[in-house]
Amino acid sequence: MTMISSMHHVSFTVSSMARSLAFYRDILGLKVLWDSAAAGAQFKGPAADKVTGCPGAELHIVFLAAGGSRIELIEYSPAGKALIGNQASDTGGAHICFKTENIQELYERLLANNVRTHCAPQTLERAQVMYFRDPDGIILEAAQGELPG
Repeated sequence: MTMISSMHHVSFTVSSMARSLAFYRDILGLKVLWDSAAAGAQFKGPAADKVTGCPGAELHIVFLAAGGSRIELIEYSPAGKALIGNQASDTGGAHICFKTENIQELYERLLANNVRTHCAPQTLERAQVMYFRDPDGIILEAAQGELPG
């Protein structure tokens, strides 16, 4: 019996929702589906404390559309510790991969917006791939072509 039926979203904790929306929405072109602040929804109190394990925190949550998938950004107040020096090889490290039809154009757009990239797109098997970072240093990947799996 399968306990998991599907995946609803991927989530990232961010240090500044405004800065992250400028990146994910304005640079990457993802569409805002729902914003807790705009909706007047509050995520704080005993239930939120229990779910997150972060007593006393208030959460600003935004869901973005990435094709048929969702990305959730959460800004905690007060904030936790900063993500410093994370490497793709760190245990527990994670990334999401965005599909693109023009990886070179995306790469040039990232460079024009001073986004940290690991390298220019590289050919691996039947795809071109690259890693880059969001404003908080979260690792993201872009791919064009046929990926394994």
